[in-house]
Amino acid sequence: MSFIRNAFQTMHPAVQVIMLGCLVLTLMALSAGVAVMWITEGDAVKIQSIVQQGAEGELNRSAVFAMNNANQIMAFLGASFAFAALVGMPFLGRFYLRAPTLKMLGVAILMALSMSPILDFTYRLNEWLLIPGSNLHQWAGGLEAQAMALTKALLEFSTTSDVWVVLISVAVLPAVCEEWLFRGTLQPILVRATGNIHFGIWVSAALFSAIHMQFFGFIPRMLLGAGFGYLVVYSGSLWPAIVSHFVNNATVVIAAWWMGSVWIEDGLEPQPLNTWTWSDWGVAVFATLALCWAIGRLWKWGNHQGYIRGLNLTQ
Repeated sequence: MSFIRNAFQTMHPAVQVIMLGCLVLTLMALSAGVAVMWITEGDAVKIQSIVQQGAEGELNRSAVFAMNNANQIMAFLGASFAFAALVGMPFLGRFYLRAPTLKMLGVAILMALSMSPILDFTYRLNEWLLIPGSNLHQWAGGLEAQAMALTKALLEFSTTSDVWVVLISVAVLPAVCEEWLFRGTLQPILVRATGNIHFGIWVSAALFSAIHMQFFGFIPRMLLGAGFGYLVVYSGSLWPAIVSHFVNNATVVIAAWWMGSVWIEDGLEPQPLNTWTWSDWGVAVFATLALCWAIGRLWKWGNHQGYIRGLNLTQ
């Protein structure tokens, strides 16, 4: 085992990234097979038709939950664990999982709650950059419609107890599994390879956004991913990013439960830029400036040198 681990450790970082990507894709396919065992053939065909062709129809929520949960646990978390076992990543235990300070947890929660105006603005900017009417815009719009159908299936509640089930599937699992893969595994590879924290953060954030296959929201999701990455660097722990990711997703779940089906139809799609008032623009500009200021302040507070030293730990 030590011989195999040594071979993987001495690989070029680019090869390690490719290997990690292959692990994720392989386990995605395996997770789909596992999920199919829990759903009927009709549900599987219906989900496939929506994902591939944008077909209309009601989805079995249990089937969607099974697909989502299996994908999160097996593809994202499973790939991270498999990669760590092959390559050996001791800093995950010694550095990333240590308890964060209350200050950093507070910053993580505030970041998740305060980024909405920026994300709303960049969502519409993102859509505009794809050139409405172009083939690229139509392709991205098709993917967005498919993702929205699956999202609506996840965010419909028949009983109050459904809230807890949805929170686990939509907020807890993505927060833990996606952060472990992108900020806990991919980002360290890139930072160690280049010695550049910002390169590692932004490339892993871009890949984090791309894997969701929702390109109208590519820029805002990349900004979120970068924010999570900086939280890891500043705090020296993966937990603030997990908490921030959870709060971001959980607010959507709570809003969908509280406001009902009308909000699910309308609230998940930000307002077009040409409908914004001066107050909307003011809030967006203020939030952007505040975020830039907070990043600068946090860089002074943070333990980014400790982050680099932590990544250089060896067995």
